[in-house]
Amino acid sequence: MSLTNEREQFECGSFRASADVAHALYSGKFCPLACETVANYATFNDTDPSLSRKVNACLSDLRITSLYLCFDGYCENDGEVAKWIAGQNPWCYNHANVTLPSLQDVVSQWPPESKAKVERISATEALTFPHLDHLVIPESTFFDRVFTTMHIAFWEYDIHLVYGWCMYYFWIAVIAVGVTTRLCALIGKLQYRNRDYQSLPEVEPNTPLKSSGAFALPRAWLKRHITTPAAFGDRCSRPWGWCTIPARVQSLTILLFVSLNIVLCSCSYRLTEGNIYWPEKSAQLLRYVSDRTGIISLANFPLVWLFGMRNDVLIWITGWGFGTYNAFHRWVARVATVQAVIHSVGYTVMILESGGWPSFLKHWTKHYFWNGEVATIAMCGLLAFSVYGIRRSHYEVFLFTHILLSIAALWSMYYHVEIFTAGEWNIFIWPCLAVWVADRLLRLARIVAFSRSPLNVSARASFDSNSNLVRLDVDGSKSVIAPKPGTYYYIHVLDDLLHAYQSHPFTLAYVAPDVDIRGSTPLSPLASRPAPWRSSSASSSESDLLLANTTSKACTNLVFLVRPYNGFTSRLRSSCLLHPKKLRVLIDGPYGHTLPLRTFTNVLFVVGGTGIAVPLSHLADLLSASSYVQNVKVVWAVREHAFLASVLRDFEGALGDERVEMEVHITRDEQVMNDVLGRDLKSVSLMAHRPDVHRVVEEAAENAKHQRLAVVACGPSLMADQARKASVDMLGTGHTGVEYFEESFKW
Repeated sequence: MSLTNEREQFECGSFRASADVAHALYSGKFCPLACETVANYATFNDTDPSLSRKVNACLSDLRITSLYLCFDGYCENDGEVAKWIAGQNPWCYNHANVTLPSLQDVVSQWPPESKAKVERISATEALTFPHLDHLVIPESTFFDRVFTTMHIAFWEYDIHLVYGWCMYYFWIAVIAVGVTTRLCALIGKLQYRNRDYQSLPEVEPNTPLKSSGAFALPRAWLKRHITTPAAFGDRCSRPWGWCTIPARVQSLTILLFVSLNIVLCSCSYRLTEGNIYWPEKSAQLLRYVSDRTGIISLANFPLVWLFGMRNDVLIWITGWGFGTYNAFHRWVARVATVQAVIHSVGYTVMILESGGWPSFLKHWTKHYFWNGEVATIAMCGLLAFSVYGIRRSHYEVFLFTHILLSIAALWSMYYHVEIFTAGEWNIFIWPCLAVWVADRLLRLARIVAFSRSPLNVSARASFDSNSNLVRLDVDGSKSVIAPKPGTYYYIHVLDDLLHAYQSHPFTLAYVAPDVDIRGSTPLSPLASRPAPWRSSSASSSESDLLLANTTSKACTNLVFLVRPYNGFTSRLRSSCLLHPKKLRVLIDGPYGHTLPLRTFTNVLFVVGGTGIAVPLSHLADLLSASSYVQNVKVVWAVREHAFLASVLRDFEGALGDERVEMEVHITRDEQVMNDVLGRDLKSVSLMAHRPDVHRVVEEAAENAKHQRLAVVACGPSLMADQARKASVDMLGTGHTGVEYFEESFKW
């Protein structure tokens, strides 16, 4: 038997058989284990060699007597030996049809003088793995080395597991901060909503919400330096090469997590002289580091799955967006992958050092070994196909490889740890599957809630070549969950059988009245609603609310504005290129949450292109009588005048409200700029250049004075970064009521 095989026996046998020992350090539990380890070095010749080694361990009188004499000579009478014997008996009875004798029955037959004559085996002799036909007892120095080796090995085993659980302690602390922040925000909302009557315009106006109070300055400092800025510089939405760096508060959280993993993978290694298995301290360190990284990598698995699910309960309890948890998902996965690589490389080096390439090739025939290698390769593949460039430009490749390689990683990891027959490592495998199943069940619930006949939901796709825009109207008349501003839906196109398994997220632009599939482009309900001019009559406010409620019942079409690029959106455009196309779709949603914009006095939208869907979806809510909003400004950069004309036509009613101002920057079709409006809308101004985002935010902050201002950005990454930077600058100039929001779906 080779030393490598003996090491494997120690890993796969002793650790499992003595699981109870592993939890107690510095106790007598290690003594019987050390005696067993000594006995494992020898092969006793009083049994049938054709039987397995474990069966012979139950049948060999020489081995049992040698083992019991070791117990008697080195172990205290603390009951641990009896526990060890009791732990071995079930296996011996089931596989060898025998039970081990009691310690007293064997030792009583050996007086002290007889014990003294028993041969003492040294470490040098034991490491030759001798075949013996007589009893042996370990020398005291040999036993000390074995005992110390086992004691340290189990201590390292326990500390590996403790450090693995530290991953969960860290994220529990992070989530606790999020829950606390959310509770404070909810308390503030309840204070604003705690009104027993509806205030009347002009006669009894809503009290403007000011950014004053004892916590205004500390909150402004946190927003300026921690929660709002980019991690460094002014790049947050824009990528750094082939990667993205999240906002500063998320980056700091990720940095702490990565640092924690580095520290816990680099400390608490007890290296000793005379280690039985790894005499060199460098070999001990390599083994312990390989085990530590493997265990912590596995401990991170459930976190990777939890943070990556659509229906993440943590999103609900903290109020953080999908993008935040998706950033956490990616970084936990990256850390786990690096740890898996270190684990695999470490074991490869150990195998090559002990037995060379023949030993390494032999290990590839072992089920647990090649599954571990496959798991590591799959994890590396997941990272390679999940870089920003592929996620953004080749989403379908990303989606397909992500599903396939995730299954491969989890499946092979299960069989990698299957070698531990007690199943102690499955505690990190089954939660991944449970999270996945729970997410799918919740997806199914959302799908059924949208329509009881989810496979027969109709949609109408139409393409406007002038605006280069696909409009998708989805029948939402059967949805149990009412659509809300800022939410998004995952859409499957069932007519495209080859790609029907794919779902793509789209933000809801607005809700429109139901029309026949052959009818004209439906208008927003706001277009048919009288402009809610402020008046001094109480009935004006009440009728405004009644109109809103009545209209919402007639709004059964969900409208999505899609800019076609490649992949799914390109196929969608092709399907309706010549004429509008009726489609069968499956809808999973809504997801996301509505921003608390109605609690602000002033709201500024800085949007580009199809980002106009964000202010469109919020306008009805912001202009309702129950809203605190007094001023809404929309700054929109748009390339095609046809797109602008369509929006102005559909939302003429809302744009006639005295509280709404729209500043449109036409960046391409400047020559037809004067022909866009077609009617006099005093609240809409047209410009022929890109917006100066910093100036826009600065003017809005100056106009808001000490009132609260929400800055909402949705558009090109440069525009979003400029809006974020400008908001931070305004916080630094004393405008403490400025709050920045970014509405973008981040993979």
